[in-house]
Amino acid sequence: MRRLPALLFAFLVVTSGCAEYIPWMQQSPEPETNTQADVNPPPGANTQWIFDAERLLSTHDSILAKTNYRKQVRIRPNHSLGPREWTNLTLDAHVGKERIRIDQRGRGPSFGEQGSYTAYLSENRSIWHVLPREERPYHSEWNLHLAVRKDIQSNDQMNRILSSSDFMWNGTTVRNGTKLYRYESSSDTELPDTKSLSATVFVDERGFIHEVSGTLQTTGSRSVTANFSYEFSEVASLPTEPEWAEKVPQMSMNFESGSITIEHEGGAVVPAGTTIQFTLMNNSDTAPGTVQLSKPLEPGDTAQITVQGIQEDEHERLTADGTVAVNQPPVNESLNPYSDWGVHVGIITDNWRFQGYSRSSERD
Repeated sequence: MRRLPALLFAFLVVTSGCAEYIPWMQQSPEPETNTQADVNPPPGANTQWIFDAERLLSTHDSILAKTNYRKQVRIRPNHSLGPREWTNLTLDAHVGKERIRIDQRGRGPSFGEQGSYTAYLSENRSIWHVLPREERPYHSEWNLHLAVRKDIQSNDQMNRILSSSDFMWNGTTVRNGTKLYRYESSSDTELPDTKSLSATVFVDERGFIHEVSGTLQTTGSRSVTANFSYEFSEVASLPTEPEWAEKVPQMSMNFESGSITIEHEGGAVVPAGTTIQFTLMNNSDTAPGTVQLSKPLEPGDTAQITVQGIQEDEHERLTADGTVAVNQPPVNESLNPYSDWGVHVGIITDNWRFQGYSRSSERD
């Protein structure tokens, strides 16, 4: 089989639009008849096939990096058994300027395999709502699970599909006023653990991939036939916070000179009497401790936790002592700068959980 370079595969994981509004396996437009003078194929392709997938995918990624876009992935296997990457999944992601709004139904490889959830990421902060409702459905994090941004923006699964098959040109079509070049692959594929593949790619003259969709059948005793669709679309708007953001506190952290600073920047109030758990960590030791808020921590407030010291019990287990003050300077200065330590903070209420991590800014 004449094999196309690896670039085509990345195209598969991305789709655009809201999962609830796009019908599954949408009918693709029929190709138009064109003369050679009418066509200007995208980078890495011509009027025969996609001959340089890496170039095409690199161009596509460059366009994504400069624009706001929506990505939608839909995977529908014929049953729930089979490879993890082909489980039932609908993912809708709105990406732009360090922000990502996520809506996922089903269990996929992204975001720690949380299952169904909605989420909003901005710089080092993430908030998410796990569905269906669990004991604490709302979560807020600072400086944790940052890999989810890479997972959501990654097109690895799609890229593998595109790079493992030959996609031949089958004319052009016009969608929403944009001429798209249509490339198709059928049956033969070098995709690992895959018996057959039938797929279609739609890409514009710039090299922006609008859609990759099709059907594949896996090999092995737990063979799966899966329909898949990956779509991208450029949008003018930036992602916005979900309405439920007010139900979870959005806080940032800093750890310096033995003092943990927690700034409440919006969302739910942390009630008076709430216990704040903190754990000091270095390369060899951990030392957990707790403090209790004597007053509520509201948006705009700052809590200052001062680490007073680390104690060792008879079983050589370490614990940390600390004090906390809200909107006031620390009651006492830390006895140690803890410049070689990091700190993890956890706050739990009946309805939400906050976790954050910071490493001492004095660390070499």
